[in-house]
Amino acid sequence: MSNLENFVVEASEAINFKLIRNRGDVNKLDDIFKPEMTHQSFGDSESIFGYRDLQINVYYSAGPLDIYYDKKYSKRVDDLSNNQGLKADNVDVITEVFSEGYYTNLDEFLDVMEKKEKTFAPMGERIHEFKTDDNRTFEIYLCESSTPNFQKYYTRLESFIFWYIDASSRIEHDEKWRFFVVFEKYKNEAGEDRYASVGYSSVYLYFCYPDKIRPRIAQFIILPPFQRKGIGSELLMTIYKHFQAKDNVCDITVEDASEDFQRLRNINDAKLLKNLDSFSPENLKNGFNTKMAQEAKDKFKINAKQSRIIYEILRLGITNTSNKNEYKAYRLEVKKRLNMNYLKEKRDLNRVISRGFKITADKKLSLPSTEENIESLEGMYRETEDYYRQVLEKV
Repeated sequence: MSNLENFVVEASEAINFKLIRNRGDVNKLDDIFKPEMTHQSFGDSESIFGYRDLQINVYYSAGPLDIYYDKKYSKRVDDLSNNQGLKADNVDVITEVFSEGYYTNLDEFLDVMEKKEKTFAPMGERIHEFKTDDNRTFEIYLCESSTPNFQKYYTRLESFIFWYIDASSRIEHDEKWRFFVVFEKYKNEAGEDRYASVGYSSVYLYFCYPDKIRPRIAQFIILPPFQRKGIGSELLMTIYKHFQAKDNVCDITVEDASEDFQRLRNINDAKLLKNLDSFSPENLKNGFNTKMAQEAKDKFKINAKQSRIIYEILRLGITNTSNKNEYKAYRLEVKKRLNMNYLKEKRDLNRVISRGFKITADKKLSLPSTEENIESLEGMYRETEDYYRQVLEKV
């Protein structure tokens, strides 16, 4: 059978997400947003086989996030007379992430949406309110797993992570989870207050010996229609302020941070630490030290590993790269950290050899030579400096 490529589509192109506030939103095209990744439903190829003109529509009611699901296509490979036994992929696999169920009748979905939107309100404790540059109002609420009506709502909100957070999975609720949920407060066509879901972060409270806790940010997502408005920064700083005020908090950590989140974190942390005495320009030139790490931890609950990164970013900002000696001193300082893993592996290997154990050829080859490591280290440094400059532009 020819032209099979006409029956293959990128999953991210076929899927349309939309947040519905009123019936008129259904026909709008400018508020559709797409998934960033689809491999958790459609495999590493992130493609769907067997359909022409495939459209997968997933609509969420803006507040309570009830879901409408629909698929459309002009032709399916199964229905061709000469399909040679080929079968179309199961598109409905997408519904596996909708654990609270979904609607397939649009009118029924819209009727339920209109009914629920009248009574829907954020759950938990409101801990922050702010306005964006376009004068829209947002509120952040703190919830726990035991917060009334929260878990069912959160299951729907959490379904977004499969399309925007790599290797994501649902959490198992217990009393150590904290959830910071962002809502937009807006007026409907009748001038009545309504709430739209915007994003959230989940934080787990780990034990920190001997008598403290160590909050770890696990999931962090702002939905695409609300991005690039400063909402992510407001959410992160709200989490910081909440835990900074608690004496039993050791420091705040992050679980497997994505590149986008780490950039957001670095920008906000740099804005905080640049005002501390130990991070003053004259102290930055003297190198990273325990006083810096301690002050960052005491004032903002920023852990030592993260404060070291911020030190490097801020030091680059005050380094005269035209001064050969000054620039060299900075590069060596950064490379010293970047080279730590290589030096550790080399020490471990030498320790094993010194104790008389035999090392396989594969193990020896897995460790780069000194020359290879120097070349690799220079490449890593260049990438790191370029990245730091991007962060500094925002700071």
